[in-house]
Amino acid sequence: MPQMSITTKRAAPKDHRDSGIPAARRTPPCNEPPPLAPSQVRQLGNVLFDVPFASVMSDYDLALLARMLDLSTRVQSTSRSRHHAARRHDTPGFARLDHYSGLFLKRGVVEGEWLLEARTWGHPAAQSVHEWHVLAAGAARALDPTVTSPEPLDAGALEIPSRPLGRAANKRFARVRRRLVGLQ
Repeated sequence: MPQMSITTKRAAPKDHRDSGIPAARRTPPCNEPPPLAPSQVRQLGNVLFDVPFASVMSDYDLALLARMLDLSTRVQSTSRSRHHAARRHDTPGFARLDHYSGLFLKRGVVEGEWLLEARTWGHPAAQSVHEWHVLAAGAARALDPTVTSPEPLDAGALEIPSRPLGRAANKRFARVRRRLVGLQ
């Protein structure tokens, strides 16, 4: 019995360049997300707080912030090419606060103005946010004595909701288990 081979041809992907569809309306390939506009990138996350301060931001100042806030910084090399001379990092530093939050060192509009901005993509506790704010304000105050500390939290925000622990927590579940098993 002779063996037969079946060959199939794959259709070539369609090129929309010549189809008359404007470039703005063409959909990107399915494996690539659509590009974000610069205004959308800046608006990602919720701003928790910001701490404005003034500094010359020398190497010493940057090292002080890095040490106090565990800040990762972008150090620009001294040998700049023409291509790198025009590039200016608007966020020269970043510190991770928790899994969903970060503290960003940003340049101000005017030379010598800086901003420590906390952003989150989660829901951190109010007490954690306040502690981060106090820490950021303390670091900024080391460079600019005019920075003020945030107001203390009221007593209601400092309370951590408690849940029963140990025997008190197990008592209710033990009662439910006995009821399910039929001992009660």
